[in-house]
Amino acid sequence: MTPDAAFDPVEITERFFTIIKSLNEFDKAEIRGVVQTLISPTQREICFTGNYYRGVSNVETVLTLKNIKDFQAIAMLARALLEFAIDIKLINSVSDSVTKMLAFTDVEKLRSAKRIVAFKKANPSAKVDVTIYEDFIALNGARIDAERAAIWPGIKNTDLRHWANLNLAERVERLKGPLEELYAVNYPQLSLYVHSGMTGFVNLGRESFRALAAVAFTVIQQSYMILMTAVIDEFKISSANEKIKDKMLLAKMLPFTNGPAEQMALTRALLG
Repeated sequence: MTPDAAFDPVEITERFFTIIKSLNEFDKAEIRGVVQTLISPTQREICFTGNYYRGVSNVETVLTLKNIKDFQAIAMLARALLEFAIDIKLINSVSDSVTKMLAFTDVEKLRSAKRIVAFKKANPSAKVDVTIYEDFIALNGARIDAERAAIWPGIKNTDLRHWANLNLAERVERLKGPLEELYAVNYPQLSLYVHSGMTGFVNLGRESFRALAAVAFTVIQQSYMILMTAVIDEFKISSANEKIKDKMLLAKMLPFTNGPAEQMALTRALLG
């Protein structure tokens, strides 16, 4: 059999998709239950679980997208999942990260409310009810502006675009590791199919989109594993389940086994 005949793009893409499904099953069996038992979570725990749950939602949405025509949605979800993975890793790399992450949610709400009110003021005939936004500004605006000035001194509201006050490239540079490669190599690829314009679509055949879906699935599974690893480490799940990271690796590798014998051999090799 020639190398070309041995490579089946449909099969390889399906296996990459199956990795995500396998990791999600591992997540539900080994991690989800631990996270769901948290009672009165601390602010730090909220930051970890918030990013984790957003990632899980994206993963489970991807698992419903099974047609090649869904590629653009898959690419969008892959990009977002990579950004969630970057954010959860930054929690341990940025000073006062928890305070900043939570305060930034209010900063963004206030910025959006002010923008909507300003639009209505400039366009009084627009059928937009701004009452709720005006109330939010009146009740919370001064407090949020004061908190922003205290947490990010000297930084204008218009210049603050992320809680870490770093652009995406700077965030990745701080973290290094596998995220650096995903950002440098795969993030631009995905962006071609997410942003407006025709750059990524001109002169591409059907099978090209299948191959690009495989790239997106690879980004998703790596980002998902980063998110889960961060949760495992933060909540010290390994102390009660010492093989949990080996189980996650097993979930990643099982879709590339051929038959029960290989699956059993791999399970024994990883879990003993």
